[in-house]
Amino acid sequence: MGYLRGMVVRLRTGDARYAGTDDPLFLGVSGGAGGREFPLNVRWFDDAERRSDVRYALGDVWDEADLVGAKRPLMADASWNDPKLFYVGFEAIDRVYLRKQGERRPFAEDDAYQLDFIEVRLYGDPGARRVFRCTTAIWLGIRYGLQVWLPEVG
Repeated sequence: MGYLRGMVVRLRTGDARYAGTDDPLFLGVSGGAGGREFPLNVRWFDDAERRSDVRYALGDVWDEADLVGAKRPLMADASWNDPKLFYVGFEAIDRVYLRKQGERRPFAEDDAYQLDFIEVRLYGDPGARRVFRCTTAIWLGIRYGLQVWLPEVG
């Protein structure tokens, strides 16, 4: 059985007023052979702003074309945020989700996030790739719910 080696996450923020957020976003990957959440935090980069379209790369990605223009989250290579260090079984992955960190504050102060599009490409050994995607615009926040689960599309 192969393991998850890397991932590329494309995250597009909606264009509604107040669509962006300053709250942390996490990508979760899990299945019958383990799982983990990975923070999508890039140092000195305001990534989840209204109308932004950002790609993140974590760990080893064997498709060089997917790395063009991708940002590297903090510690995404050979450290605590590197997918290949956690031995998540690649073939057993059956859940991929995006989670927005929610803070306990009044609804009027909820820094909700409008997700417009997300695609996650998971990479195993060379030649092994799985794709999960959500193309439905959805709000994430205390009022709306903090997670969106992605179906596998290819």
